[in-house]
Amino acid sequence: MSRRNKAKGTCHLCGNFGALSFEHVPPRAAFNNRRIIKVTFEQAISLGPDEIVKGPIQQGGIGGHTLCPKCNNLTGHWYGTRFVGWCYQAMNILIRSHGKPSLIYLNYLFPLAILKQIVTMFFSVNTETFSKANPELVQFVLKREAKYLPPKYRFFMYYNTTGTFRFSGIWARLDPFSSRSTTLMSEITYPPFGYVMTIDSEPPDSRLFEITHFSTYDYNFGFSWRLQD
Repeated sequence: MSRRNKAKGTCHLCGNFGALSFEHVPPRAAFNNRRIIKVTFEQAISLGPDEIVKGPIQQGGIGGHTLCPKCNNLTGHWYGTRFVGWCYQAMNILIRSHGKPSLIYLNYLFPLAILKQIVTMFFSVNTETFSKANPELVQFVLKREAKYLPPKYRFFMYYNTTGTFRFSGIWARLDPFSSRSTTLMSEITYPPFGYVMTIDSEPPDSRLFEITHFSTYDYNFGFSWRLQD
């Protein structure tokens, strides 16, 4: 999850200024080792269905210089391997179901570590000011054994069956037909899963699987999980 330091700035997690290491989002071992073409959000939504994507090429996976070496190494050591195992099991389901899974059936996962890796990824796709606005999430990630989250934070997942990837920092979605007209959310989608974080908001789609309860388990507690569509 790290490359040779090439940048300086403010760590998106601990908030310290200094050298930044390259953080793969998701971790490199979770199928994030391919060459990619980088485009802005505005460019992406303007592309036609058959239009060839053009832009700067980044080798070795998607990510950025967002975390200091200490935060990168700690989170990778504590959470990365368990998150990768979760992704490999899910990818196997996608392959065996020909991209049309009807259930989530994962054998012996470690929910707390998986959720903390997902939260770490959201720090990387948001700006460096996100940690200042959300100190509870910082402590949740940097204290390995810490459990539970304030109720304003909710996390969801879904199968990424299209093979596309997209990252968006915190943004407000307006829905005039909802009891709460504004949904404050951030999204990361990269096969095999997509993840959505909401803050003081209802989920943007009723088909999402909520995984906020992963924060209630002990760090070394593992179990099998089955969810039917």
